[in-house]
Amino acid sequence: MSDVVEPKHEWESFAGHDWMVHTGSIEPGQAALGLDLDYGAVDEAPAALDTLARLCGALQAELQRPVEVGVGDVSVPEAEASFTATRLTIAVWGRREAVLRAWAHLGELLADPLQLSTDAKPVPRPGVAWDRDLATYVGTNTQTLGNLRVHAPDGEAAWESVRALLAHLDPRRGEVRHVFETNDPYLVGVGWTAQPAYGTAPARPPLYVDRRPALLPCNDDGRILLSAVGAPGANTLVAMRALARQTIRTLREFNVYDDLGVNVVELRDVFYCCIHLDQQVPTSMLLRRIIEQLIHNQLPLPDGVVDAALAEFGAEEVRDLDRHLHLTGRSAELHPTSAGVRRAYDQLCASVHIPLNGETEALADRYGYLVWALPEEPTRLEVSLPRDPAGPRDISRPESVCVGEHTLSALWHERRRGDDGTWQLTGNTSVRWADLSRLQLTGYDADSQVLMLVDDRMRRVLLPWDEVAARPALRAEIERFGIWRAPRAQLGD
Repeated sequence: MSDVVEPKHEWESFAGHDWMVHTGSIEPGQAALGLDLDYGAVDEAPAALDTLARLCGALQAELQRPVEVGVGDVSVPEAEASFTATRLTIAVWGRREAVLRAWAHLGELLADPLQLSTDAKPVPRPGVAWDRDLATYVGTNTQTLGNLRVHAPDGEAAWESVRALLAHLDPRRGEVRHVFETNDPYLVGVGWTAQPAYGTAPARPPLYVDRRPALLPCNDDGRILLSAVGAPGANTLVAMRALARQTIRTLREFNVYDDLGVNVVELRDVFYCCIHLDQQVPTSMLLRRIIEQLIHNQLPLPDGVVDAALAEFGAEEVRDLDRHLHLTGRSAELHPTSAGVRRAYDQLCASVHIPLNGETEALADRYGYLVWALPEEPTRLEVSLPRDPAGPRDISRPESVCVGEHTLSALWHERRRGDDGTWQLTGNTSVRWADLSRLQLTGYDADSQVLMLVDDRMRRVLLPWDEVAARPALRAEIERFGIWRAPRAQLGD
């Protein structure tokens, strides 16, 4: 069993609001105040895309305005407004007088969102390593759309949505679970936070999550090795680090010395992790052999791996987990143990998702993986859009488009550059497809005439709309899915 990590925070309550008080030393004359809300990127549907990003950008700009704290004495508080999959965080810190003034201004903005400036730059959206995979758990939303170069149109309607969201988030309304944070116990309940909420925000209902092993398309994320999910808690977080360490050991056995990336997304009902190589794209055969040895023919998890992962879980990790559980209304262990980590490790290995290709497809029959592949259905229309075989591959210009009863698929012939510098066909093909009966977003770039269609599992197809529009039968087949009635976004930066 690991030594119990002593937390560096305490919990207090004031006027019905929970406060996380950081117990570290306080610099004289300095202070920090923060607000965390149980509202994040997975809660923002495609129709509301960029509302959170615009809100955070505007709040950050508002709270960093210079403050006159005395005659001829001006201070600029530091502020940050950001969001993750399930949390919105607003924080200010700096000179005590400036922080208190900025905090009072935050209360004014929550009470009257019309004061919010509309000329601030949106903050970046959080990205994800394997968007199509995460979408099998949370659907298509701002979190899974984070990697794509799509943006909602700006304008007064967009800012009306921002103001409406800000009013909804006001802790005094009690509609969204929240916690306050400070590094000074004397600031608990300061100012407007002394007003009790007039409602009790419920925890969000559980989301059904299918944790069975599966094979998923991975066209644009070629460095992905696997993903897995586990129950929220410290044991799962440590087990994810242990899984990454075991992955590195397995890679070395196959003479792969690339660095490893681990993308962890803390959802409400599960914790999700995706493990990927930093630069190298594993061949299909190598990927299958790695998975079989790492997951299906694994040796006992070494004590050294567990101990090393446990040693990385300190007071900061305990604090972040405790905050997450308070916000989401869940309960779980805060202090991992060796036995708990091993149980969580087994759960991770039993829930893996693997990129689908010609080699890994054999795992479906051998180990019972689900296969998220293009369904077989009658073809209504297939149109050839021939490309120059001597030219480079352009993912917005497929060679053919096939429209089924529910699906749209596009076929590309892969190319490689020869020794003489010319592009040559490799004989391999790739297919991208989407279920347009579950269309979630239509993206369009007027300059390049490219249309992108995204379904509820982040499967997406790029089409040269100028070539589609020139073929009335093909255009009619695609438009019957109601592509112009779906939420619209602009492609590009």
